[in-house]
Amino acid sequence: MPQETRDIGIDLLVVSRNDLPSAPDVVSKTIAAAGLGTAEWLYPPLGESNTTPGKQKLGLYELRNSNIPATCEIIVYQHEKAITSSMSESAFVTLSRGLEPHDVRTLRDGSLAYNMRLITPELRVLETLNWGLRLARVLIDLVDGTAVDPAAERCCSRDQIISLIGTDPLVHVAFQSEQGTAENTWLHTHGMQKFGRPELGLLEVPLSLEPEALSFLRDVAQNLINGGRLAAGGEIDLGELGNVLAISAPVDAEHQAPYGRFRLVDLPQPGQPEGANANRLLKRIALADAEQRAISGDTAGALDTIERILAADIDECAALSLKARISLAAGDVNAAIDLGELMELRMPDDYRGPFTIGLALATLGRYREALNVLNRAIECEPEAAEVFAARSTVYEHLGNRRMAAEDRAHVTYLRT
Repeated sequence: MPQETRDIGIDLLVVSRNDLPSAPDVVSKTIAAAGLGTAEWLYPPLGESNTTPGKQKLGLYELRNSNIPATCEIIVYQHEKAITSSMSESAFVTLSRGLEPHDVRTLRDGSLAYNMRLITPELRVLETLNWGLRLARVLIDLVDGTAVDPAAERCCSRDQIISLIGTDPLVHVAFQSEQGTAENTWLHTHGMQKFGRPELGLLEVPLSLEPEALSFLRDVAQNLINGGRLAAGGEIDLGELGNVLAISAPVDAEHQAPYGRFRLVDLPQPGQPEGANANRLLKRIALADAEQRAISGDTAGALDTIERILAADIDECAALSLKARISLAAGDVNAAIDLGELMELRMPDDYRGPFTIGLALATLGRYREALNVLNRAIECEPEAAEVFAARSTVYEHLGNRRMAAEDRAHVTYLRT
């Protein structure tokens, strides 16, 4: 059966620095000359031009492009005041971020607006967006303007618009970080609605793990744009890294989301309440990257990632354990012992502290001491195969072949 589709509405705005609009025939001819279709100018019916307080409707362009199954309407409004006059200063600064000074002045003072509304089938959003951006670029040149993308809550100069035209849908989505405390931030999207998808967010992201959070959020956004589906209460399965849960998040005036807004959080452990963030997942993602770097020989990169994990959670035993293994591989046995003792002190019920100490002592040839410490690790976690593997080696060095064989058999059992 053919895939069902729906129409998506996309809004763009060009704010002009000029007091008077360009002549309609000039605009229509320029759009046609650029190969962007036909633009028919229509004056508003008598009495309709002043129906909205604070602005006058001067008319509209109806556009068609034979190559794109979409429609476009550009309504021209003359506002009584600057278009952004009612906007708070902080909101204006956010909106105009990255603009050159002359574009900022246009945005602050301009009262002539070209409101563009594109309607397109869901499966043709990207090419329609490219068409809309090319139209906006033509208008910017004609009316000395600056473009506004309301869904992404950002502005674009002429050069910036050119950089957005292409095949990457994520350039149409803004990933915004709003710092909540000195240690964490709220990372969320603006613009997923242009693809008929929910906006996404991660709450209480540790600043040190923001790179992992952004990468993860981009991956989820890309998946949804490519046709994936996500509903409130739905899970995202990341294999060995675990699962995250999508929960409905509130929508306010500055964070519109006609297709919903979801916060992504760690899937609760059995018997545990639902949390507010996905920090457990972010630490796993960072740790997997650190382990891969260590395997590939990028020790500096691995240690840098480990330190970022520990900045988010100083008691993250998996990161401390990996750091200890890197120290052992580098021949720094004392550093590994220090890290093992630190884990035992902070997390006395976690086997990785005594396990690390046991490995270090075995490296030094102190097998009796290593055996005692590894026994302690097994008491903490009787199903940790790597501890039995280490203890079997210690038994071999102590000449106890029977116990070494039993431990090796138990390792095989645990791993199968």
